Amino acid sequence: MNSTVRFMVVAAAIVLLPLYPAFNYQAMQGAQQDVSLESRISQLQQEVQADSRNPDLHFELSKLYEEDVGRYYDEALSEFGLAVDHGLKGLPKLFRWNTKAKKLSDSGAELYRKEQYDGALELFESALELDPKNPYIAGNIGMAYLMKGDYDKAIEYERKAIDSDPLSIHFHRTLGFMQLEQGNFRGALLNLNKIEHIDSKYKGMYFGIGQAHQGLGEYDKAIDAYKTYLKDHKSDEAKRLIKECKRLK
Repeated sequence: MNSTVRFMVVAAAIVLLPLYPAFNYQAMQGAQQDVSLESRISQLQQEVQADSRNPDLHFELSKLYEEDVGRYYDEALSEFGLAVDHGLKGLPKLFRWNTKAKKLSDSGAELYRKEQYDGALELFESALELDPKNPYIAGNIGMAYLMKGDYDKAIEYERKAIDSDPLSIHFHRTLGFMQLEQGNFRGALLNLNKIEHIDSKYKGMYFGIGQAHQGLGEYDKAIDAYKTYLKDHKSDEAKRLIKECKRLK
């Protein structure tokens, strides 16, 4: 695992305790598991046309497009932007934990810090059963799986966190860095660029955006992203990667 990326993921995530109300996409997806992606997109597009200002529909359409991010990258990012523009809701400011889930999650975090990831997972998963729409618990499970090297599971739970808190910079950035480590550069680019729609003033994702463009061989775009990152951050690594991109062009 790339040490630079791992550091940024852990630093971004294990604040880990203080997840979001999922739309019920999983139920829809299960019922339509034998239907092609194109058919599901077409069906949801019709619903969006009938209720074009519904942010939840735009958010769900964005997730459908993301299932084939290589083909539908632009559409996925555009629909997410429309969801935000039409009032997509994030985690309520007065979000309350289930008390028993909080105790289990706190205990899981202690084991996580001791690198006892299996034990941490057991406690986090028990906590999530008690508080299934808590994004922080789902995010913690994702981080524990990441540390075990199970990228698929890590990403699955980070997406659950985003379903419950779709306006979280933290969860989108963490998912993006997980995808970078997995080598899914287009997926990482998508989720890191979504942050621009959430908060256009935030620039902390541009290091990862640079890495994603670099991984795709898009060196000029990578250089621009690293330079944007350096406007608000001191980073010898970003400077080194700019030189590397110039050499590789």
